[in-house]
Amino acid sequence: LLLLFPLFFSCKNDTDKKSKPPVIVYLSQKNAVDSNFKNNKADFKYDLKNPGHTWKLPAPLVEVSGNTWIDENHLILIEDLHANLYYVKIDDKTATLEKTLPFADNDKEKFDIEDVTYIDNTVYALWSHGDLFKITDWQTKPVVEKIKTGLKKENNTEGLCYDPVTQKLLIACKDDPGIPDAKKSTKAVYEFDMAQDKLIKNPFLLINKKDFKKVTDEKLDFFPSAIAVHPVTHDLYLLSTRDNKCMAVFSHDGILLSLQFIAKELMPTPEGICFSPDGKLYISSEGKKGEPGNLFEFDVLK
Repeated sequence: LLLLFPLFFSCKNDTDKKSKPPVIVYLSQKNAVDSNFKNNKADFKYDLKNPGHTWKLPAPLVEVSGNTWIDENHLILIEDLHANLYYVKIDDKTATLEKTLPFADNDKEKFDIEDVTYIDNTVYALWSHGDLFKITDWQTKPVVEKIKTGLKKENNTEGLCYDPVTQKLLIACKDDPGIPDAKKSTKAVYEFDMAQDKLIKNPFLLINKKDFKKVTDEKLDFFPSAIAVHPVTHDLYLLSTRDNKCMAVFSHDGILLSLQFIAKELMPTPEGICFSPDGKLYISSEGKKGEPGNLFEFDVLK
């Protein structure tokens, strides 16, 4: 083993030299006084300019607005206008729609379904008005429970994911943070306790416009459109697609770690994000001019 170690180390260095680091802005060192702060390039492992795979999504997914990982060959995706789960199989070349599973009566009510997440064989879908749809037996005959979270249309709930650390759902608000006297630019992420079907009153994370001045030299408008928890680091990854198309990464205790802008030519409207258990990143974006959206896979940089 001792003889092999130098060879392994040398090969690793050669690989690192060939890797193209992502274009990313980091917090200045003066902010590292917080003992939990991590100002290290190793904390961001993706090059958002160069996806490993790109799939044109099936025809119904023009306004794709969320995704969640099921297994290495399948994701569930949703789109704005219909309360359907789209069970999609991916391979090296194509994304194929295997099942369309309605979870509400699309003829009786207009929906704006914004995100979806999967945990313990249960799917949760998020309405922009704050309601959750809990969907069990989704692979056969879905059993649906509609849950009031207490969040409203004014909050414009667009991001949903499962947090393995707290074992709760995280819900990101694109507009009104639901806090008295808060600045209009402030955005909030809330926890939802699945065991009690109850929203935790105090926000889990507050996103302030001034925080981005530390990384961009200007106050950045950020409107969360999707959220996911990294399976290894447990950092929070949030997309913003209105005004600025970018990804912000926060530590689990709320420290802004990094920000990366996204090329609109590649992703016109990025609104869905999830991870595989081994850390592959998936982002879905609406299509252009009525065309179906795209799904992008980003491998972990070595």
